[in-house]
Amino acid sequence: MAVKRQAKIIERLEKRVAELELKLAKALKNSSNSSKSPSSDIVKPPKKKTDRGKKAKRGGQPGHQRKLREPLPPERVDQQITYEIPAAEIRERNLTPTDQFETVQHIELLDLPIHVTEHRLRKYLDGWGKTVLPDVPELTGQPIFGPRMLSMIGWLKSRAHGSYSTIALWMSDVLEVPVSRGYLAKLCNGPISASLGDAHEQLKRAIPQQRRLGSDESSLKNNSQKHWIWCLTAPLFTLFHIASSRGRKVLEELIGTDYDGTVQFDYFSSNCSFAWNFNIKAQYCWAHLIREIRFLEKHPDKKTTAWAERLLDRSRKMFAAWHRRDKMTDDGFRRSMVIHRDRFLKIVRKSPDSTEASNLAARFAVIPFQAEGANEIESYDLSTDYFRFMFASGVEPTNNHSEQQIRPCVIDRRITQGTRSAAGERYHERMWTAIATCDKQNRSFFRFLHASIAAKITGQAAPSLLPN
Repeated sequence: MAVKRQAKIIERLEKRVAELELKLAKALKNSSNSSKSPSSDIVKPPKKKTDRGKKAKRGGQPGHQRKLREPLPPERVDQQITYEIPAAEIRERNLTPTDQFETVQHIELLDLPIHVTEHRLRKYLDGWGKTVLPDVPELTGQPIFGPRMLSMIGWLKSRAHGSYSTIALWMSDVLEVPVSRGYLAKLCNGPISASLGDAHEQLKRAIPQQRRLGSDESSLKNNSQKHWIWCLTAPLFTLFHIASSRGRKVLEELIGTDYDGTVQFDYFSSNCSFAWNFNIKAQYCWAHLIREIRFLEKHPDKKTTAWAERLLDRSRKMFAAWHRRDKMTDDGFRRSMVIHRDRFLKIVRKSPDSTEASNLAARFAVIPFQAEGANEIESYDLSTDYFRFMFASGVEPTNNHSEQQIRPCVIDRRITQGTRSAAGERYHERMWTAIATCDKQNRSFFRFLHASIAAKITGQAAPSLLPN
């Protein structure tokens, strides 16, 4: 009896140890083995040692072409000074003058790079002693700063991630123009934001017409209430939208329920629900999947650990072949991908009994379903939404691009600690959209913002962010 009781105690303790090991592994999740962002890591994992030898020195590397700064064009030169060798020295050294010059440009900031125009409106008194001023429509309701100064304020706020306090300090210390933080916020949420409204709406209407999209989201606080930054990427523009929900309703609003292209996103419940309910061609992110498989390498169940190791090995071989696609014929590449896909599926569909392994394997199952209004039961292979990148042109296996696009928003979030109003949210989503899109199109964001503000002030049509 004592032996049986001890056996039960040991079995119970082994089960408890396994539970605690799994809890500890979950507690130690970081950006390398889960979908957590790198900024959430308490301690960054140690860097893996490489066999590359000594670390390269900073600066230009041997064998690389030297890159020098291009001089400013002649139209940007304000003053030109020519230096020549004295005539006596020319004769003594037997030199022959040429029409070519070695140019050295010195660039300096003006003492106070601002232009102040003072508008003086003479006061008049009517018969009742009431003050009357001249009617000047162009001064009515306009901010005290011109389009270029407003553009600089917006650039410092959103491009340079400056706080209102920092911008106010810069204007006071450098430009010698005092301004309050409250007025800066009023300018950003008012005329600067309004100037980008039409361009932002144009991109929002263009989203459903794009053949390939990427989607990602990140949290944002608005008056201490959790909101979400949604990032939708197309090949030539990026749209940001701030919403109070992380649910699929946002995707329905932005992309549409009859979208016929491909959407790349992570395996989040809202994304899965959107793709499944509206028959959206999805490409789920392999970077997220591989991190989750890496987590299973630390699972207390040995069978799960061995299974995860086999999946990682098969993934490495699959992507090694995918990266060699330019060296294969189209038929050869397709055959290679089919082989690698089938070998991965053979492993993933024979998962061990642990809950975590079963949940991951369920993403690659073939499931029955009955379409609305249909009599017959059909089947759908869920793995299609992981392997679409192999056979669809231009589709990437990861959602890395959308994640990269949203990183500047995370920097802003850490500096500003969020927004305080709906107007603040509109300002951020419009500015982030303009910055990311101008970068993609190799356009100057400052010039675009200046043109937008100037058009708004003068009542002209705003410039577009749609690619030409």
